Amino acid sequence: MQRQHLAIAVILTLATGCDNVVWEGLELRLQPPISPATVERNRSTVSNIILVDATGLEVALEEPAQRIISLVPSATQTLRALGAIHRVVGRTDFDIENWVLEIPSVGGGLEPNLEDIIALEPDLVVRFSGDQDPQTKSRLDELEIPHIAVRPDRLTDLYASVRLLGKATGTEAAADSIVASIKNDLADLQRRTSEKPKVHAAYILGGSPPWVAGPDSYIDEILTLAGGRNVFSDLGFLYGSVSPEQLRVRKIDVVLISDRSQFDPRLTPGSRIEEIGNALELPGPDIAETARHIATILHDDRVR
Repeated sequence: MQRQHLAIAVILTLATGCDNVVWEGLELRLQPPISPATVERNRSTVSNIILVDATGLEVALEEPAQRIISLVPSATQTLRALGAIHRVVGRTDFDIENWVLEIPSVGGGLEPNLEDIIALEPDLVVRFSGDQDPQTKSRLDELEIPHIAVRPDRLTDLYASVRLLGKATGTEAAADSIVASIKNDLADLQRRTSEKPKVHAAYILGGSPPWVAGPDSYIDEILTLAGGRNVFSDLGFLYGSVSPEQLRVRKIDVVLISDRSQFDPRLTPGSRIEEIGNALELPGPDIAETARHIATILHDDRVR
């Protein structure tokens, strides 16, 4: 149930996050023009690692991060895949895999316990991008704790997040390998599902009224790659609530949901309801495996 609440909170964050790039680390000053070459030389002198996060914020690290607090469960998974989980000193209550339980929790991904964060003495905090939790960002700035934001709206954003974390931890080669593997696996899946009939599917995140995945989201992309057709790809938002009438009037072959108890099947009479857990709501290094699982469900195990 906690995971369901987190998923909706994260989706709200992604859906309402500002699209404008805001440069907060570098303020424009009235100084004589400096050549790009001089800027690069100065940067390399002060810092070896320059990170640009999902908001456009530029963060400088003198060395790869050694004490990381991850406020994003999918980022925690990515750090593990990068071989850097031993550097994670803080997680959220929603990171509940056995391999992460010994790491101290700082509460939720949104509005975490700042006292716990300070006590863990991080040299980098990974947080959600968006406007729902401005206090955490401002307090980290006040405390001069470096932080980067991730925002996996689409698969390209997921790849960027993996590479960002790879650069932050000095594991760029591993990050490139993870991204290449995901891309290859998804391309292979698309080839195997391309000739199959499209299955009309809806992904429900829960809530009342139900929240669904709309167009231009990574979930929409995964449904397509898995041989499905997102019945809510015509909405005007990435994620949002729909009325019972909007569900009833659409042709839906399969309803995918992380927790069956969060959905009333009477809203989609004649549809097959499939509970798939929350893996699709964690856009991390296992996304291709999740996509294969969804393809198997959509096509009744006929994906080989």
